[in-house]
Amino acid sequence: MHQETEKKQILENLNNELEDKVILRTQEVMQQKELVEIKNKEITESVIYAKRIQAAILPDIKLMYRHLEQSFVLYIPKDIVSGDFYGFVHKEDKIIIAAADCTGHGVAGAFMSVIGSSMFNQIINEKNITQPAAILDALNDGIIDSLRQKESDSNDGMDVSILAFDLNKRIVDFAGANRPMWLIRNGELLTYKPNKFPIGGMQIIHEEKFSQHHIQLQPNDTIYIFSDGYADQFGGELGKKLMTKRFKEILVSIQHLSMPQQQLHLKRLFEKWKGQHSQVDDVLVIGIKIP
Repeated sequence: MHQETEKKQILENLNNELEDKVILRTQEVMQQKELVEIKNKEITESVIYAKRIQAAILPDIKLMYRHLEQSFVLYIPKDIVSGDFYGFVHKEDKIIIAAADCTGHGVAGAFMSVIGSSMFNQIINEKNITQPAAILDALNDGIIDSLRQKESDSNDGMDVSILAFDLNKRIVDFAGANRPMWLIRNGELLTYKPNKFPIGGMQIIHEEKFSQHHIQLQPNDTIYIFSDGYADQFGGELGKKLMTKRFKEILVSIQHLSMPQQQLHLKRLFEKWKGQHSQVDDVLVIGIKIP
């Protein structure tokens, strides 16, 4: 009888000891969870603040619409902040527009986009460079110098399309770093090819300068510049990429719509295609119709 009582006491003590350990461990887990939640909240708040800074640096879309009534900017960041950015400058008789896709997305891409956007504006407004190819050359030099890429192993850079319009003469000049320009005229899509190297990064091994296309425009011509995020999105019934070919077909098929309607159509189609899949990359599409 004494042995049974002793066994019960030992088991009870062990049980109490285990319960104490479970309570202590639970408290530790809860404290760690609270710390993680606090850190996540701090990080999220910092990224949201970074979004405000990025939004302040991007040009006012209303200003673009004032000068180009039939135009749109479709801008869908993958994360809170984006590695894509768009540029707009009205200088003298020219309207200069850029669509840029920086290395990475999220915070890393956003840092590059802030640098690129600021440099783009500085090159045009302070250095008075308005030719797209010359802007790309200056942007390339600026990124390499500012990131000290000749002395470091940094490969950060960006792919960029730049347009310079003279609407009085119905002319557009285009230059691209890895990103083309598409022009739809009378139902046919024409591709203007970019130089096949980026701004910054591995571009430091190239001595070649950026080339430029000079295009005489016609009424109802529609021009598109864009990052690769739209065409690279996985989705549809088979979970495959949308692809450039399908993107071209979509743009040709919506030429009867106004530019605001095109923007809405492209946004809805993107969401429908994406479905339950995660967004792959930042999305930027700029469209301009010539009156």
